[in-house]
Amino acid sequence: MKKFQFQLDTVLRYKTQVLDIRLAEHGSALAAVRRQEGVLEQATGNRLACEEEYRQRKAEGLTIAEAMKYETGIEVLEAAVRREAAKLKELQKAEEQKRAALVEAKQETQSLEKLKDLKRGEYDAAVAKAQEKEIDDLVMARRSAATREAESL
Repeated sequence: MKKFQFQLDTVLRYKTQVLDIRLAEHGSALAAVRRQEGVLEQATGNRLACEEEYRQRKAEGLTIAEAMKYETGIEVLEAAVRREAAKLKELQKAEEQKRAALVEAKQETQSLEKLKDLKRGEYDAAVAKAQEKEIDDLVMARRSAATREAESL
């Protein structure tokens, strides 16, 4: 009997390559999200440190010019936090899209692999049945030869 060959093997290889690509893309997107979370955390920390310094200086007493400098600085830092938070949301959205594409590619690959396993099982069963039939035919041929030999004696 012929060697097992899955007819959709080229499609399976292609889908596996797509899955690998999607996996790498998702990993990159996830890494970008983690980096941006660090940037946002740092921006938030900078703003909080500036606010704390402003409170301390206010308690000690400061000039109006210094107070305005701190307030302007805090506003700039708040804008930076908002900007970094918006960037983080965009990256998270992109990561979710990459994850959805990854899940889809994984499902497609798994369905083809299951189909391949099913076809391999069918092939193995057919091979076993063919071998069994061959053995039965051989046994029958020997019996009939032995019967003819016994009759001729």
